[in-house]
Amino acid sequence: MERYKIRIYPDGIEGSAEKDTTLLEALEKLGIKLETPCGGAGWCGQCIVKARGHLSKVSANEENLISEDMIREGYRLACQALIKGDVDIEIPPQTRVYAHQILTTGKTLGEVKINPAVQIFRLKPTPPSLEDQRDDIERLEDEINRKLTISDISVLKDIPSILRENDFNVEAILYEDTLLEVRKKSDRHPYGIAIDIGTTTVVVYLLDLTKGEIDVASSMNPQAKRGADVISRIDYAIRGGLKELQDLVIDEINLLIEKLCAKQRIGSDDIYDVTVVGNTTMTHLFLGVPPNYIAVSPYIPVFTKPLLINASQLGIRINPNGRCYILPNISGYVGADTVGVILATGLYKGDGVKLAIDIGTNGEMVLKDGDKLFACSTAAGPAFEGANITYGMRGARGAIDHVSIDDGEINVHVIDDVTPVGICGSGLLDAVAVMIELGILDETGRIVCPEGIIVRDTIRKNNNGLEFVLRANGGEIPINQRDIRELQLAKSAIRAGIEILLEETGRDYSDIDTVYLAGAFGTYLNPESAIKIGLLPPLPVSRVYSVGNAAGEGAKLALLDRDIRRIAEEVSRKVNYIELSSRRDFQEKFAEFMYFEANR
Repeated sequence: MERYKIRIYPDGIEGSAEKDTTLLEALEKLGIKLETPCGGAGWCGQCIVKARGHLSKVSANEENLISEDMIREGYRLACQALIKGDVDIEIPPQTRVYAHQILTTGKTLGEVKINPAVQIFRLKPTPPSLEDQRDDIERLEDEINRKLTISDISVLKDIPSILRENDFNVEAILYEDTLLEVRKKSDRHPYGIAIDIGTTTVVVYLLDLTKGEIDVASSMNPQAKRGADVISRIDYAIRGGLKELQDLVIDEINLLIEKLCAKQRIGSDDIYDVTVVGNTTMTHLFLGVPPNYIAVSPYIPVFTKPLLINASQLGIRINPNGRCYILPNISGYVGADTVGVILATGLYKGDGVKLAIDIGTNGEMVLKDGDKLFACSTAAGPAFEGANITYGMRGARGAIDHVSIDDGEINVHVIDDVTPVGICGSGLLDAVAVMIELGILDETGRIVCPEGIIVRDTIRKNNNGLEFVLRANGGEIPINQRDIRELQLAKSAIRAGIEILLEETGRDYSDIDTVYLAGAFGTYLNPESAIKIGLLPPLPVSRVYSVGNAAGEGAKLALLDRDIRRIAEEVSRKVNYIELSSRRDFQEKFAEFMYFEANR
């Protein structure tokens, strides 16, 4: 196979690639990651690069996503352009994958009880004799005062020698009533791992099961290179990539566990329990279970019940007899992560009307009305995570993350206070709220240039109309009409979902006592901006609370308190799931809340 030289600018990296390799594949092999929300399918337009040399003809997808002027200047989609000879590639800053801000902290609203499924019993049974011929297991059972279950023959094989080599002075580690290990007495504590598998990120918490959390590690979900959203990953799994997707996330989890163990100087053999939350697709991919039918009507998953399996079956590198508990899902598009949010916020108990929202590519929301729970999921699209926005990006170095106006001055904040290279979801939300305040957006979302605008040089014309320009640290990021439309689609989907839940309970938005915003976007957004653009109902800001990574907090609760697992199972059965896809009233409300003045 012919190979050709490729040069990367401004990195100064040189390498080679086979003929008919895409630029994206060639760059990945050189360790350079690009934003690919669509998994390289050619429809998101995020992997744009400037290339000079021998490449395939411009594809139809490129013609649709790149302007004629940019194509003439040499811009291509890395996932579409095939190498036909030597190529020089220039990568714009907004196309690169940077180290993103990953939310690891959350809030648990209530007391945390230490009552883990894994417990240590320190024992000194009487040695056997001719007068006392009880078997070794019975001897242990009598000391613990409970009947033991043996699920792995390897545990039995070690017991005789461990008892006798230590003069019957030992400790037994149990998972509920299952004997996991018998070992010599020590000061070692049992540990557990709580995992939140997000579509974008993976967060692993290390907990001492006698005390609580001691450390956390996180990373981007490596599955993202096969698609930024669950539909892209389901499609990849259907096309034969299921095992690869499972291996990617399991390997990443093992790396994070290894990192935590090294930092805390503990052995992975001392980790006996794992709890997992994630959306329904992520839990399927984690287990290597086909998610095929989640993507098509009537959106049926393989399982929603909680699962308890040996961690070794999944290749998770903890104690060989350790367990892995996957919290229950609710439906195809409301998963164990939402159950985690319900647990962490205490939404399942108490009185009043409360709303919890986890906003991402999908927006999951749960409304509590007295002792009833209603949930739905809306396809908000990727705008809140920076995708499908001209200069959109996730929250990382160089992203505009907050915009405000004060005495006619627009204030723009950039992560790490550098020259901006793009704008993330929270920044876009703020910018649109400022545009509404200045009268730059009319009720339909059209960018206008009102007379007497108090902020000069913020509106300019491009080939496709007007754009709003944000400036900071010597750089500028424009927001155009298409970006506004993408945000309108996302915000109206979320708001319409909220309104449907309120209708189901016969409530009005004014009845809501508290709104909990979960997840990264919910943590970093400005509630005032969310209310101003109509993403949230016009409630007093004092009723809106950010609860951080509440899904991860729910996983930690289930790890520390086995009773929480029973509650999780009850909650998942109790939730009334509302399927929105076939509801005419959802479509009507979706259209209504596209307008900015519909926030009433």
